[in-house]
Order: sequence, then structure tokens, then C-alpha cells
Amino acid sequence: MSLEMALLAEARDEAAVLAEILELIFWAAEGLGDSHGAALARGAMLARDRVDRLRALLRQIQPP
Repeated sequence: MSLEMALLAEARDEAAVLAEILELIFWAAEGLGDSHGAALARGAMLARDRVDRLRALLRQIQPP
């Protein structure tokens, strides 16, 4: 495996882990049930949208 392929695989794995962490933050914030929890949940979902976009871009990269 080339270095580029290994780095791309690692970047994809890290993005997947980040998406899972944001999902956990979202559900924890939802459990708070107050305005702070709602704000935290919204922030987590906005960040998750960015991670989803990053994952889509990473999928478009073709290893050499």
C-alpha cells in the first residue's frame, strides 16, 4: 500500500470516528432537555453536516 493510500484510509477512518463522536454528543445534548442542550445538539448537527461533507470529498479522492 502506498503512503497516499494509507493516509487517505486514515483520513476516512478519522472522519468516521468524528461523525460517531458528534452523534453521541447530539444524543447526550438531547437528553438535557433545556435550552443549553438544544443549542449543543444544534451545534453537533451542524458539525456533523460538515463532517459528512468532508467524507464526501474524501470519497472523491482516487488513490494513485
